[in-house]
Amino acid sequence: MTQLPHGLADDFPEAVNRMLELGTEEGDFVHLAEAYEAVTAELQEIECGIEPACQAYLAQLRRQRDALRETLFARLNA
Repeated sequence: MTQLPHGLADDFPEAVNRMLELGTEEGDFVHLAEAYEAVTAELQEIECGIEPACQAYLAQLRRQRDALRETLFARLNA
């Protein structure tokens, strides 16, 4: 991973070096980070009114983002 996902680095600024390590060593960390970024970007578009969505879908995306964040946090602190 040559470039850190912007939101992930913002959420875990103290772990930027660890993210870079995991990004070059573990392919599934990259996939998790990309999934987190995609969900976060979609949530931002919905919350800013760019894309419409029902409340149930919005809640589902938030749960998905939270689960990804927890998984990433555990990997960063392993």
